Amino acid sequence: MYYEVYIDIVFMANLLMDYFLLRIVGMLLSTRKSRKRVFLAAAIGAFFSCLILYIPTGDFLPAAILCHGACAYVMIRIGCGLKKGGLLAKAMVTLYLMAFLCGGFWELLASGQKITIRTFLLFAVCTYLGLSAFIYVGDSLRIKMKHIYPITLSYGGNVQSAYGFYDSGNLLEEPLSGKPVSVINPNFLETILPKDMTEKLKHLIENVGEQESTELADLHPRFVPCRTVGQNQGMLLAVTLEDLCIHTPKEVVHVENPVVALPHDPSALEQEYKVLLNSRLLH
Repeated sequence: MYYEVYIDIVFMANLLMDYFLLRIVGMLLSTRKSRKRVFLAAAIGAFFSCLILYIPTGDFLPAAILCHGACAYVMIRIGCGLKKGGLLAKAMVTLYLMAFLCGGFWELLASGQKITIRTFLLFAVCTYLGLSAFIYVGDSLRIKMKHIYPITLSYGGNVQSAYGFYDSGNLLEEPLSGKPVSVINPNFLETILPKDMTEKLKHLIENVGEQESTELADLHPRFVPCRTVGQNQGMLLAVTLEDLCIHTPKEVVHVENPVVALPHDPSALEQEYKVLLNSRLLH
């Protein structure tokens, strides 16, 4: 039996589906990147779906699994910005799980009938909107219960999204200006700043008394005193970024030139949130 395969339809269908799936994975794992990156990753996945039609892997299952796994790895690396670790593996599993659930759900809705292009587009858009609404409601409930808010931090045109925890016990401030100081996960700060700047900041932490580099002048690096429960007073390296937006259920709080400090113990910041927001930023 022979089938006619229209390569342009295969490409467009996979492009749309991969784009929706990557956006959903980014929402679920809070790793959303720019739409351009997601679109590029989806285009690579769609191109691979067309290419694999010409690769005879059907009789050799391990080769097919390896090819699909490599494609998913590249898509996640580009579309979600993940490089390695458990979160990357979790994203790949989530991608395949969402594809499996969507495919089964659409087959159920189609009731055995042939899915046309119009039906495919309708199912894809409705699924994306439905899952987006479900994730939004879930995030809203979690925010209300745990005081965890979506945030965006930017520097030099680079904008990164994450979650921040409203810490009522964080009263850290600069001694001279009195500006509130939030605490940021060092790994998250590295995604915002250029690599050379992060290396120089690490050098400053290791050499507290050394003169700061002129290349870090825009960050205004300085050490601020802090005191934690059960510990003596210490010093934290603080820098100034360009912009901070805190998305609360009622409003978006915009903070210009926010001050963030690097903690002594990065593990104090959980994977669920990347910034301990100063209590004065919301009140």
